[in-house]
Amino acid sequence: MSDLVEKSFYDESSDSLVVKTSYDNSAVLAANNSQRIATPETGRYKGNLVHVGRIHMGDVTRLKNEGYDLLSADPEESKRALLYIQSNERYHLTVPGTPIAKKKLAWV
Repeated sequence: MSDLVEKSFYDESSDSLVVKTSYDNSAVLAANNSQRIATPETGRYKGNLVHVGRIHMGDVTRLKNEGYDLLSADPEESKRALLYIQSNERYHLTVPGTPIAKKKLAWV
């Protein structure tokens, strides 16, 4: 998953160095889709810890540039990023449905 390719070039019109990053996340998305299809429809979560998503490092960087920091030390910021993925980029999830809760659960 570390197949990020960075190309940098100098833009004379804006007098700045431009860095373009490209990546191929098709293998990760294909694995997510096959795991999502294999997940049973009933009794998915029911108090169990579940692997709900797999995200390519290129997508982590892209989301950070869009204002969603998945790797933030602040749990509220990480949760905001996960909820964004759950609502807008569902192809990163490995289970159907909405596994990421919007409210904080109390562990007893």
